[in-house]
Amino acid sequence: MRDGSATHLLVSDAVAKPLNDQDAAIFLNIQNTGEPDRLIGAFSSAGLASLYSPIETPGLPIPTGPAALALDGAHIRLSNIESPLADGTLLPVELTFAKAGKITIKARLADPAKEGAAGEVGLFGLGEICAVGEGEPAPEISLSVAPEGEGWRLQVNAEDFQFSKELAGLYHVPGMGHGHIYVGGVKLGRLYEPEVHIGALPQGTHEVRVTLNTNDHRAYVVDGTPVTAAISIKVD
Repeated sequence: MRDGSATHLLVSDAVAKPLNDQDAAIFLNIQNTGEPDRLIGAFSSAGLASLYSPIETPGLPIPTGPAALALDGAHIRLSNIESPLADGTLLPVELTFAKAGKITIKARLADPAKEGAAGEVGLFGLGEICAVGEGEPAPEISLSVAPEGEGWRLQVNAEDFQFSKELAGLYHVPGMGHGHIYVGGVKLGRLYEPEVHIGALPQGTHEVRVTLNTNDHRAYVVDGTPVTAAISIKVD
């Protein structure tokens, strides 16, 4: 159900995963065909809803184009859920956007016995990692960004690393894989090339972050530190 002027925001694939017996994390996809916006609040009659981001930000930026509230980034936390967390339960959530108004969704609860509980969530709460071994390529990255149309062109400068779309989801090859890109903690998607276009962003200063992952989706870690880089974009 949609209220306000949210016709340019398509929210889909809303799912919830239990964090424990009374709390859950909600993930969803957003396609923004209009001007940039911010997700500034969430409400649910099923429990206490709040926005979570791995970084401090005044609301979650929703750029023009695709974005996602995801396990490894910003998402919605639902706590103190009174009803049993049963497989298939629909949890109503009202999302409030700064410009688009309100959109009401229903997130389907996934049974942790079938799909596994969410566990540790957030940018580096990914579970499995790939610690680079002795003699293997040790990836390093830096970022640069420039205006492009109404958006931005991000360049990922990688050393000892090769982007590979063909092997995504397959076997691990040291020094190969893909990236994940986030703006204000909101996941924009995967990177299979060193350049990507970021859509128009709302006013303010936004952290753009890229992490590197293996073909089999583990986070690259060198000397105990995840391989990641960040840069800021200021929109007046």
